[in-house]
This record gives sequence, C-alpha cells and structure tokens, in this order.
Amino acid sequence: MIGPAFGKSPIKNPLVGLDGKLDLARQQWRVPGLALGIVKDGMLIYAKGFGWADGAQTRMIHPDTLFGCASLTKAFTAASIALLVDEGKLDWDEPVTTYLPGFKVAGGLEYASLSLRDMLSHRTGLGSHDLVWYHNSLLTKADVMERMAYLPMLSPLRSSYHYTNLMYIVVGLVVERVTDQTWEDFIQARILKPLAMARTGFSPLSMVQDPDFAFGHTLDPLHLAKQIPLRPEDAIGPAGALYASVTQFSAWIALQLGRGVYQGQRLISQAQCDAMWEPLIPTGGQPDTPHFGRGFYGLGWRIDSYRGMRRVAHGGNLNGYSSRLTLFPDHHLGIIAFANLRGTPLPGHVSLDICDALLGLEPANWSENGLARRAIHEAKAASLVPPTPIPLTSPSRSLSAFTGTYHHHGYGLWQVEMDDLGLRATYNDMPVRLQHWHYDVFKAKPLREDDIDLAMIGFSFLSNMAGHIGELQVEMDADFPPIAFKRLS
Repeated sequence: MIGPAFGKSPIKNPLVGLDGKLDLARQQWRVPGLALGIVKDGMLIYAKGFGWADGAQTRMIHPDTLFGCASLTKAFTAASIALLVDEGKLDWDEPVTTYLPGFKVAGGLEYASLSLRDMLSHRTGLGSHDLVWYHNSLLTKADVMERMAYLPMLSPLRSSYHYTNLMYIVVGLVVERVTDQTWEDFIQARILKPLAMARTGFSPLSMVQDPDFAFGHTLDPLHLAKQIPLRPEDAIGPAGALYASVTQFSAWIALQLGRGVYQGQRLISQAQCDAMWEPLIPTGGQPDTPHFGRGFYGLGWRIDSYRGMRRVAHGGNLNGYSSRLTLFPDHHLGIIAFANLRGTPLPGHVSLDICDALLGLEPANWSENGLARRAIHEAKAASLVPPTPIPLTSPSRSLSAFTGTYHHHGYGLWQVEMDDLGLRATYNDMPVRLQHWHYDVFKAKPLREDDIDLAMIGFSFLSNMAGHIGELQVEMDADFPPIAFKRLS
C-alpha cells in the first residue's frame, strides 16, 4: 500500500486507477504493447502489462513479457567496468591502448589519452556512425575496433558530447581482453546471476526461445502499428543487445537504488557507483521547460533534475522497441517502462506522470501534452514540400555501368547490381532500390519496410580520370558529408 510517504501531504493511493490511465495512453500513442514496473524502497510495488505482444494480437503483454532493452544495456556495460575497477584490473582514466594496443581512432595523436571514462560518457569526439553495425550479423567487437581508425571524428577529445554506440562495443572488447570471457558471459556471471535475472539475455535468437516475448513494431504511413521481424543485432552487444521484462528489471533497479547493494550483498563499491552517476559532460543546451535542470551524461547514465529532484535515467530505441528507466535516488523510487513500438515517447511520458502522482506533485500531464504536440508536428509534416530533383536529367551512362562492389575501410561494402527493375544495392544484408534522382545521383527506397533508416539516403556515382565509375558517395550519417566508397570491381 502506498500512502503519505510519497507526498508532502496525505493523499489517496496513487496507484488506484493507474491501469486504466496507462492503457488509455498506450492506445492514444498507437502503441501495441506496454509494460511498466515501479520499485520503491527496493521492492517492486507495481508491475503490469497492457496490449499486445504481436501484430496478429494473439498474445497479450504481461509483466513478465520480454522486450528489447536497447540502450538501457549501456549501464550494465558501465557496471562491468566498475566491477573490474574495484578489482584493480582496469582504471577509468588509463588510455584504452593500455588494454587494447591496436585501438586507434581517425583523429590522430591528440586522441592518444582516450580513456574508458571518455568512451562511456560519449565525449570521445566520434559521431554515431550507426550504419556500421546496424543489421551486420558478421561484425565482431574486434572488427569494430579495427574500423575505428577510418571513421571521421566530429570534435576534439572531451570537447563536446556525441552519442555513439560504437565506443560501447569496444568497451565490451576491453572486458573480454582483461577477463578472458566474452562480455556476455561476464555480465551473466557477475550481474545477472547475482540479481537472479535468469530470463534476461543478449540476443533475439535466444529471446524467441522464451514463450513470453514481444515483437517490435513500427508505424506505417497510415499511423498503424506493423510488426517487424526480429533482427540479429548481436553486434551491438554492450551498447544495446540486452532483453528483459519489467519484473526482471526490478532487481537491477533495486541494485542501483541500493548504491551497489542487493539483498544485503554488495556487488559494486559505493565509490564506483558514485563514479557512474557523476555528471561528466553536458548533453545539450538549456532545457526548454523549467521542470528540468540542465542535462549531463555520466557513465552509462543521463543525470539531470526534475522539479528540483535529482534524476538518473536512460532511454532506449532499437528495432521496434522503446524503453525508459527513471530513477529518483533521493526518493528511493525507480520506474521501468517498455513499449514495442519504434521511437515512441510513451515510456518517458508515463514515467513522469507516475512520478508526479507518486510524489504528490501538481500533475504536469506529460502524456496528454505530448499528444497535443504530436498533432501539431504531424500537421506541419503533412504540409512540408518535399525536396525535388533537377528536372529533365538522366544518368551519364547505362545503368549497368554503375554496378559493382564499393568499399570503405570503416563502413564496409555496398554491392550494386542490376535486375529487371533497375539498380538494386545491398548493405549489411539490407536491400534498397536505387531510384534515379538527377544526373548520376540516386535515392534509396528500402525493399523491406523495417529498413526505414535507409529511406531516401542519397547515392552519387563519380567518374575517375579514365571516364569510368570509380567511386560511390553515400549519405551514411547526417552529421557527416557523404562517405566515399571506392569501387573494387
């Protein structure tokens, strides 16, 4: 039972009626399934599921339904380093080359001191470059490290915040090199097993062996949720591979709120817990609402304040799953929310609405106001005039002249082929149709609905001095100029 301890004055039980409010919000946000758990003073006091786990609506969501956690995994990776720092096997500030002699980034000698603390706080200067690993079933952690030397940097070391999954993958390789275990085995033995998180794992291929899991979904052009296939994203590992349920996650929340202690057993030292929550680098400008203080990133966690209260949190979004973990350490309160819809803000909104209710605060109505903003955004998007090509142009040569294999040392391969419908290109087993735009420029149309990250990216074929096509430039990352892929054949 929840009573006055949650607020400044006696209030009725704030969980009364919560089920109906959450399910209504789920439907308003067009989300197939939602699961939410609340941990207070180390105990799971609320765990419910709403909606559907699959597109056919044959399986309902439960508190034990497994979801992809996406970037909530990052805090587990930071904790793995904390455990090894406690043992004296690693140091947060030692150059990473101490543990990975072959590690190198494209920026040159000024990045020689790049450390684990830098990597885990996203202050390395590297951009996202997410297409390197996305849907790449053959990529290993060692492969990622080797590609680092060829990926352009965005800024000098420690000068600014740039969120990147690639550095977390390499951090997992550090764990493997100093323990002679895979990152997955280390997390299993040192974190999941002590927390009795037996149904938590690392790969969709193992998640589907469990009878209670949710498929990811995306919205189609009519804003209807559509189930998408599970992806073998094992390559992302330490940056986002974890899957769990809200009941499984309650133990992890209890460990965090217990500052490294779970059921009387200390797993992580207080010093390293403090290190992970230390605000290291600002994540942007000033917040646009007075409810929030300025945001910072620590080690696998985002740190800010909400209505004057310290907040430690993180979100996740990958392959049709969205998640949000929100901790209010000074109130011994944690909220975990999973949704099986790509990029939905629902988990974050309902978590804040629940916080307001539990702590007896004036409601800020985050979900309701978010719906109003969505309506405005969708109306504006519908009125935008899309970019258009230069009219009355054509390719400089027959389409067959553009076919071939194109290579970049950091990004890998694009394979361009001809079929009965024209040019078709493939990257990381993701096929796209190349639709002519103007001159020797083409735009991508994904041939699978769930590859929307490749939609409308540009391809420009360039001639060499002999007049043959020798290079393909592709818009691989919005933060960088097109990446140049050299033609191999």
